[in-house]
Amino acid sequence: MVIDMFLRMLGQFCRSESGAVTVDFVTITAVIVGFGMGVMLLVVPGIENAASSIEPVIQSSEGLAGRLIGADN
Repeated sequence: MVIDMFLRMLGQFCRSESGAVTVDFVTITAVIVGFGMGVMLLVVPGIENAASSIEPVIQSSEGLAGRLIGADN
């Protein structure tokens, strides 16, 4: 009795398409997040190298504030 009811409910669930949009949304979102993480893995090392190469230049300059208030004079 319980098994027949379970099998009938399982069959109705498999034929139903009411949650298909949600499943599609979750799947597409997971793929987009996965691609984003893959891009980050490729891009982050290049950004770290660029940041470390411009760090000495930034530290040695007086910056915009020094030029605006006339610290150079």
